[in-house]
Amino acid sequence: LGLARLALFKAFCLPSMLSQTNGDFVWIIRADPNLHPTIVSSMQVLLEGKPNFILMGSNNNPEGFGRSGSPFEEFLRADSGTPAPVWSGNISLVEEAYENSAGSVVLLETRLDADDGLHTTFIQTIQHEARRDLQGDSGTQPNDLWRLWCIDSKMEWHPLNPYPVTPETTAANETLLEGYLVMYKDNICNTPGLTFGYGPGASRASLGFDHLRHDEIAKKITKCKKKKGNNVEVKVQCVSKLALIPGAVRARTTTSAGMQSVITGNDDIDLKRGLKTMTKNKQFIQQYFQQEQFWTGLSKAFWVFRQDAKVARSIIVERMQQIAEDNLKGQCTKGHSCKNKTQLVLGILADA
Repeated sequence: LGLARLALFKAFCLPSMLSQTNGDFVWIIRADPNLHPTIVSSMQVLLEGKPNFILMGSNNNPEGFGRSGSPFEEFLRADSGTPAPVWSGNISLVEEAYENSAGSVVLLETRLDADDGLHTTFIQTIQHEARRDLQGDSGTQPNDLWRLWCIDSKMEWHPLNPYPVTPETTAANETLLEGYLVMYKDNICNTPGLTFGYGPGASRASLGFDHLRHDEIAKKITKCKKKKGNNVEVKVQCVSKLALIPGAVRARTTTSAGMQSVITGNDDIDLKRGLKTMTKNKQFIQQYFQQEQFWTGLSKAFWVFRQDAKVARSIIVERMQQIAEDNLKGQCTKGHSCKNKTQLVLGILADA
């Protein structure tokens, strides 16, 4: 599982962060403190020369950064309560950002999993919108402004063919060694790129809720609105979609914490759920024949390339059963997902 996720990190996540058009950010990468030393060493090599990319051994994921009121030492604690090991990067940059974020600046926190990537202009776009809408004016606006951002559309990468079995796809009879790409929109706020923005004086407490699942955010938080006709413009205390198409790329594999839309290679599972059931969606099926255009777009927007995807695919396909076994062991442990349906699917694959 660790080797597979390392391959996905190298193929999808890291290139998208290295290629950001705005490099003024700190990236905190949290990994299991018991991660195998070989994988830690590999990541250290990948992150060499990037002091603002911080690799830490911790499953804790505190939110609110310097606005929490807690000392920096507490932010650094690992699961055991002891200081988390820092394996790569300049931790002084994190401490400086932590202290500065407690003052009169705009703070942004963005979520990103190791098997996801962000559009190369993501940081630039979201920082521009945050400065414009969250800086505030002490004379006319409250000082606890906040806003959430989600991506509007995403591209998914699948190592196995996710498209429905139709006469057209059957006739093509292709196996793509680099994997398959799918693009679509969701009505929910997807995890990659989900960003919490805090204006000066705002903190996590300003949001009015302790925790919402990403699939609840779009339903329970007011949508931001641009001024149109007599409509009142809503730019703060709301959630909006970033107009990047696509805003993120997600790898959907048996390494995923949740198995929704993951193609397993087991027809008893795949043909009864998710993408394989979309046999009447002609627009979706047409994407099967647009893979060349999708890969061209992916390389330009994310710096993700076929050769790295081929390497990741070979590892995942060849070790599917072992990956499922490891993933199943990690379910419901501290800092990890706990879903009955996911455990059921992983159990079937592990016993195959």
